[in-house]
Amino acid sequence: MSHFQFIKGVFEILLITASVLAMILLGSQTVLQTYFAELTENVVAVNSEHIEEIREILRVNKLLDQTQNVQKGYIAWTPLIEEVASSTPQGVTLSSFTIDKIGQKMTLSGYAQTRDIFLQFQNELRGISFVSDINSPLSDLTKPENIAFNITATLK
Repeated sequence: MSHFQFIKGVFEILLITASVLAMILLGSQTVLQTYFAELTENVVAVNSEHIEEIREILRVNKLLDQTQNVQKGYIAWTPLIEEVASSTPQGVTLSSFTIDKIGQKMTLSGYAQTRDIFLQFQNELRGISFVSDINSPLSDLTKPENIAFNITATLK
């Protein structure tokens, strides 16, 4: 019987230990649930507090994306115009200058004092780094002086 008493005592100790551990775990669960609830409230409060800043950040990010897209398509036109201007000899007056980026064409209209000055202008245009082909109607060469011209150039 003493063997039976020993086993009963061991089971009682195990049962008491399991009961104490269960109470400790239940208490820990309650503490953790309370902590989680407080943490959730703090996160919601912080998000609500900074909602305007978050919206402003999103608006600025969108604006930066739009600006970056515009800059991707940017072409520095000033050096191109400067190169055409420096290639224009004395005696040539430009009245129209158009660059079609999509069609890769440049159109120049104006007046040249003489045919030789006009031919010199065409040769100068052929020497420009971004021009690949020059076209001008033959009618532009029929008069020896005061030539109204239209030149179409293909861009590289």
